[in-house]
Amino acid sequence: MKLLVAFILAGLIYVIQRMVYRGIWNKNLDADLSFEKDILYEGEDNTLCEVIENRKYFPVPILQVKFSITRTFLFKKQDNTSVTDKYYRNDFFTIMPWQKITRAYPFTCSKRGFFNTDSIDLICRSFFMDEWMLETKYRMANVCVLPRRISHKEIDESVNNLIGEIEKNLRINEDPFTFAGIRDYQPFDNMRSINWKITARHGDLLVNTYNSTFSQKVVLLLNVESNSMLHNDEIAEWAIRIAAHLASHYISMHIPTAFYTNCADVSMEQNYTVKRGARKSEDTSPAEMGCPAIDAGADMSHIRAIEIALARLNTGITPASFLLLMDERIRKSREKVEYVIISNYRKKDVTGRYEALLSEGYSIHFIVPELNDTDSETELDAARYTRWIRDIKM
Repeated sequence: MKLLVAFILAGLIYVIQRMVYRGIWNKNLDADLSFEKDILYEGEDNTLCEVIENRKYFPVPILQVKFSITRTFLFKKQDNTSVTDKYYRNDFFTIMPWQKITRAYPFTCSKRGFFNTDSIDLICRSFFMDEWMLETKYRMANVCVLPRRISHKEIDESVNNLIGEIEKNLRINEDPFTFAGIRDYQPFDNMRSINWKITARHGDLLVNTYNSTFSQKVVLLLNVESNSMLHNDEIAEWAIRIAAHLASHYISMHIPTAFYTNCADVSMEQNYTVKRGARKSEDTSPAEMGCPAIDAGADMSHIRAIEIALARLNTGITPASFLLLMDERIRKSREKVEYVIISNYRKKDVTGRYEALLSEGYSIHFIVPELNDTDSETELDAARYTRWIRDIKM
């Protein structure tokens, strides 16, 4: 009889704890994810912070915490993880009453883009380890990885000459009495502008810069299409970095700079789920696809606005028509503007339109982003086209 009573009591205790624990295990139990930096450049380091907090008197003996993030984040520690289409993390904790656990996971941002975490799963086992309970916490943490900055060794003489030519075309005058600062010497600089005292101190040629007035503006037109399918993604990324470099250079010189492209923003992915090459773009306008369009500005915050727009470009979606973009931003404009086309794609439809605009008197420059291991399929006139070649190993 006593044995039967003992079994009944044990059964009641088991049922009661199971019902009670089902109702309270996730009460005041929270989990959150955040990034140490929400904006940084490609190649820089960041930290993902995971916080688990149990704000109640009952412990959680075994808590499994799962979340996923882009595989382009290269984490220093790979324990309790798997990397397939994403980076998946799966950790186990024993969390006591009123305990807060914080974990920091350092990683390197290996690729430009706009990334986020959307949820974190909490999976709990009962005291008797015979039941699993699940709750999903929807926690949005965003990080914007800007395009990598181009180094000086990636800019050859022909590119420097083009950058200087555009600046010279825009300049009205330079006031020698309004000193602006010091910068590295470029091939197009006048030898008289070299600051010899500071050059001797630092060992590199440095020139004085002065405040100038400019009569026009620069308009950057980025085409993410490749001339061939070879190294398509690498060429698109190189073209994006070139656009970021030019925008930063001209805005830092107080030249009003605008940016337009035929590549869609990441927010348009749900509307254009068809991957690159599966949808024709001849009749699709950039405005219809929600492509970024940033009008001219010259303050330093404008550089960041363009960099963020470039970071958010989704090159996996077939781009809009670049011809329509040229017509909309060049032919319809009546301003005196220095236009810069950045396009690896240089087949007859685009080059023909470019040549026609040149013959009509528009001031346009054509930069062709290339990788050093790709053979040029098209012979281009060096006087009208500037190749900007990058070492694919960099």
